[in-house]
Amino acid sequence: MSVIHEFAAIDPMALLFPSRIYISMSEKLHPHVPKATEIKEAIGRLTPEERLYILGRARMMSTFSKAVEEAVAGIKG
Repeated sequence: MSVIHEFAAIDPMALLFPSRIYISMSEKLHPHVPKATEIKEAIGRLTPEERLYILGRARMMSTFSKAVEEAVAGIKG
């Protein structure tokens, strides 16, 4: 079995939310199983600017994710 990379996994929520919100969320959530209710609760504590920022980050991550999915799906073998 080959190693793809040696980096630690990053919780996607840590990339989206400000630290003050992420820390409180991570106490409630398992980092790899986001739950809509807890996410909505955390979003309610964000400023309008923070909401716009994480929405932009989420859209950017989605764009990159789709590109990776398409690239991997296009590889035969």
